[in-house]
Amino acid sequence: MTEVLLKTKANKELALEALYSAIERELKILKAKLEGFEEEMHKFELKHMLSSKKFYEEFESGELGDEEDYFAWWSAIHAQKSIQERIETLQELLSQCKK
Repeated sequence: MTEVLLKTKANKELALEALYSAIERELKILKAKLEGFEEEMHKFELKHMLSSKKFYEEFESGELGDEEDYFAWWSAIHAQKSIQERIETLQELLSQCKK
């Protein structure tokens, strides 16, 4: 567990409200980006008749070629995972701002 200490001249309630609002805005942006990458992954799945999970396993093990589509798909998967992790972290922080 990581603990973060923030210092501000504002009172605690104002500071928490500002953090809460900023985190909410960032979550909206990230969720929109996440949706975009998930749509992109779905298009690749339909095009190649393969789930993203199966594609990733096969691509990482070298079973697939080096088509440009595959690298775009791989990138979308990585972006989706990265954004999802960030969303989870921000949701956890958001819950801390409510206290």
